[in-house]
Amino acid sequence: MPDLARPLALVAGAFALLLGLPAQAQSAAEPPSSEAIVDAFEAVLGPIRTHRPSHAKGTCAAGHFVATPDGTRLSVAPVFNGQRVPAVIRFGVGVGNPAGPDTGRTTRSLSIRFETEAGDIWDMANISAPIFGSPTPQVMVQGLLARRPDPATGRPNAEAVAAFIAANPSTTNQARWLAATLPPASWATTPYWGVNAFRFRGTDGEVRHIRWVFEPRAGTQRLTEEQMRSLPSEFLADELRRRVAAAPVEFDMVLQFAGPGDDLTNPTVTWPDDRPRAVVGRLTVTEVAPGPGGACDPISFLTLDQAPGIEYSDDPTLHARTGAYAVSLSRRLQ
Repeated sequence: MPDLARPLALVAGAFALLLGLPAQAQSAAEPPSSEAIVDAFEAVLGPIRTHRPSHAKGTCAAGHFVATPDGTRLSVAPVFNGQRVPAVIRFGVGVGNPAGPDTGRTTRSLSIRFETEAGDIWDMANISAPIFGSPTPQVMVQGLLARRPDPATGRPNAEAVAAFIAANPSTTNQARWLAATLPPASWATTPYWGVNAFRFRGTDGEVRHIRWVFEPRAGTQRLTEEQMRSLPSEFLADELRRRVAAAPVEFDMVLQFAGPGDDLTNPTVTWPDDRPRAVVGRLTVTEVAPGPGGACDPISFLTLDQAPGIEYSDDPTLHARTGAYAVSLSRRLQ
């Protein structure tokens, strides 16, 4: 399969497969309901009752987060109070099957639940690509419908996929990035982007539009082409366990501030590299679960804001996430 076609075919398992609905459920102009979103996951992947539809493969970890003085200044949210805030962490692989390979050209994920001593909770889900796979829920709907497998062949209709891409070229941005970028050599050595814009309210009362990235203190390291062919399909979890047993793994949380003309609602485009940045905190990973399961398993990372310090932007793909996560969790708990 050509380099670009493969990540496009895998986009359903690479976090971009977050939105969608059956064709008859709603018109293209209406946003999908939470139930319809999860129905669409199952239309592509089949019934899902034992694992997450997106980034199904993962490992639980734990650690803490401490805001920098800049973080405390830029957000009045409790997580940025400057104290040590415990964190439940999940590292994932962008596959729709928990047995998928660790070596594929898909995204990796870093999901975090922060909980202060006072019980304030903030969740986030980040991926190892700076862009998302769809500009709007409606476009992702169309992409999912184009990729539904034909019952007779078990494969999507190639002409329908090609027509969708031709009509929606921005949906190839993430796939092109993945095709051109070697996969991470470790969960600890890749940046993780939030991809969506949020509003941060600072102690000065000013509201700033930002995106964030978690940058690995160990630096970025990627697999070679040879390692992609030779490494086992399961290596990331054991590598992380060995690494954390030797020393904690750390990431700096870095904000990027929107500038004039930057798109605040389209996560398929990046902002220019010259935009101002600030290091607002450090995430430290101190423990990794010894095997499958752990504290992260029942968490769907739903609490995406801590208003007024951290609030949603107007990005429609961001607003669609919480309800779909909740429905997916409820079906797994049935």
